[in-house]
Formats: sequence, structure tokens, C-alpha cells
Amino acid sequence: MKPIAKRITQASSLLSLALFGVACASTSVAQEGPPKLPPEIQERVSKFLNMELYIYETRVAGDPQKVVDNLTAHLDYQVELQDAGIMFGAGPLQEEGAPPFPPVAGMIIIRAASFDEARAIADADPMHSSGARTYTLRKWTMNEGSLDLTVKFSGQSVELK
Repeated sequence: MKPIAKRITQASSLLSLALFGVACASTSVAQEGPPKLPPEIQERVSKFLNMELYIYETRVAGDPQKVVDNLTAHLDYQVELQDAGIMFGAGPLQEEGAPPFPPVAGMIIIRAASFDEARAIADADPMHSSGARTYTLRKWTMNEGSLDLTVKFSGQSVELK
């Protein structure tokens, strides 16, 4: 066998062996489940907020005019969710350097007891029920962060930072 052919065969054998090792390791990890957190980390994260919320990211489904046609009903629905205490927050998502309108997507964060409940809330949004937008639903556990709120009684004002 020529030296170059021998090296290619050896490299191929090594690659096969390495891929076999990776496959075995992956299978082993998959069978054992996710890694366990060390006790000091478990204790630390147990003090976090652990507030479960749902996020749906919404994107234009086709005709941008359908978005404009449903915008008033969508905004009314958002205010209803807010007033009912369901909505945690919402707003458009922008790409760096892109014009502000139309936004590339929207993000709505809601309080719900399950994926089914969150999906029903998202489905009822006029943007989705009309087919103007589609969405991706995810559960989000909020752990860290802060909120600064200043209430001035004499000036009867509230400032959120």
C-alpha cells in the first residue's frame, strides 16, 4: 500500500473510532438523563424567583397589509390581557439597523397555568386568528432581574426604570 493511501486508511479508522466514541458517550448521557446540579448550585438557584411565564414570538405570516388591517383589534386585545392581569409585557422586536416599522417580530409575555392555556390566549389574538401572523410558544422561567419603581406622592407620579 502506498504511504499516502495508508495514512488515509489510518485517518479514516481513527475518525470512525472517534465517531463511535462520541455516539456511545451521547447514548450514555441520554440514558442517564440531564446532569445533576451540585448541592451549592441547587441551594443558590432555590432562592431565585422561579416565576413561570409563557412567551409567544409572533411574525408576519404573509401579506403585511393583513397585519395593518388587524392592528387595532390586536392592540385592543393586548390591553384586555393587560387589564385582566394576564399580560406581563409585550412589544415589537427590532433588528439592529432595521427601520422601526414594520418590526421583524413581536414578543408577548403572559401568565398562564399551562401550554394549553397559553396557546388558547395566543390563538385568540386577532393577529393569529386572522392568519396575519404566526407564533412560536415557549415557557420561560424568570429567575433574575430587577425593577425600579419610583412613586412620588406629592407629585402624584410614577416612574418605571
